Amino acid sequence: MSCCLPARSHPYFKGLVLACLLFCLAALFLISNRVYAEAESENVEHDSHEVYLKLKKGERVWKDKLYAAPQQPTVYLTFDDGPSKLTGQVLDILQKEDIKATFFVLGKQVEAYPDLLKRAVAEGHAIGNHTYNHVYGELYKGFSTFWEQIGRTEDILAETAGIRPSLIRAPGGTFGNFDAFYFYYLDQAGYEVHDWHIDSGDSKRVGVPSAEIIQTVRKGPFGDEVIVLMHDGTGHEQTVKALPEIIRMFKEKGYTFAALQPSVKPMHFAVGSLKQSRTMGEAMYEKLSAEARQHELTMESLEQSKQSQQAAADEMTSASSLSITEGGRPISSSMGGDHSQLSVPLEVFLGRKSLMLDSEHYRLKEGQYQVPLRQLMESLGATVEWRGEQRTAIAHYGPQTLEYDFARQELRIRQYGILTTIHLPQMELKDGTVYVPLRGTLDKLGIGIGVYGLDDGVMKVHVDRKLRFLNMREHLSTTYPH
Repeated sequence: MSCCLPARSHPYFKGLVLACLLFCLAALFLISNRVYAEAESENVEHDSHEVYLKLKKGERVWKDKLYAAPQQPTVYLTFDDGPSKLTGQVLDILQKEDIKATFFVLGKQVEAYPDLLKRAVAEGHAIGNHTYNHVYGELYKGFSTFWEQIGRTEDILAETAGIRPSLIRAPGGTFGNFDAFYFYYLDQAGYEVHDWHIDSGDSKRVGVPSAEIIQTVRKGPFGDEVIVLMHDGTGHEQTVKALPEIIRMFKEKGYTFAALQPSVKPMHFAVGSLKQSRTMGEAMYEKLSAEARQHELTMESLEQSKQSQQAAADEMTSASSLSITEGGRPISSSMGGDHSQLSVPLEVFLGRKSLMLDSEHYRLKEGQYQVPLRQLMESLGATVEWRGEQRTAIAHYGPQTLEYDFARQELRIRQYGILTTIHLPQMELKDGTVYVPLRGTLDKLGIGIGVYGLDDGVMKVHVDRKLRFLNMREHLSTTYPH
């Protein structure tokens, strides 16, 4: 019995050859991928080892970041070790002066005074992490303890006020306390560590008199950006007493006040000899580096989720209609949200139209009417758009463009090629609605407020000059008919 092989031209033979070729190609692909992966892994390990060697020699290693420089001299008032019973007095002064500051808080103090922390957040101040208990002996014996306290305080802040700040200040400052490893891990984790330019000297001994604190601050140094260290913890009554004069001094020097933001380039002290000796093995370095990178990924995920939720809420209300009337006849109805603070409607007379807001859709804050940006601008004939990814509301009014940037906490005004930036303006994003001060916004548009008062149960506000760009299309069609 003979066995015959199929001819080479037989379809079976061709299929067998094709299968062999595919098998060989797949094998080569898997082998090459494995070799590439192994090489890539070796490169990562090599890079990590190189970083370790640099850190061990005391060299600081940073991620590439972009920071925004202020357009005018700016001072950042910072308060450490709170909140305490004195924090309320500090907040009162800041509110009266209409300025924002930064509070580097201790976790254990937030547990003791949660309402003061909530108030500081609600009033627009920045919050930073100052560890849990401020005990040097624990914090600087090794990074693991410092890291644990940062995480503990971060959880407390999240539970108390729903925030996870990226700002950190080292108790006692970084000089002599931080080594290159501390800076590296926190940088990898997405934090910004801030020292200071001016130490008010309010903590160099117990009961430093206010006059001495003021005199110390007066010595500077004064640059384009100045971070001032003060304390609002227990025993710092003299700091509270000195604060109004310190504010007045910076105002006289022409400084703008702002709270620290992640976009502000941190001030770091120079490297100094460590007050507590410690070592860092490569295995522990790898472990802590991995934890730091994982923390950054977690924070990025949380932030993306938060932005997505906010963008969805903004999208739902971005097309909210206006309560605008022509000749007393309503054109459209109101938007959603519960912002009721007054019991009377507000009507703003804007040339041929009037903007009518019931008591739930505007608010009175610090003596100023806060109104929805979209309703106000669209009733002026302007256009408003919301860019969710940048968390920025943009209003176009004639030659002016107003950009309300909630990511950077600033208002940018562009007109005829000139850019004006206002840091930490009076604006608020609440339940998908941007609120702005009525008088301040009209002033920026060159529109003044004339007569206003309560009439027939309605608070009526009249502008005192002809609107330059109101109903532009209607104006042009009237002046230049087709």
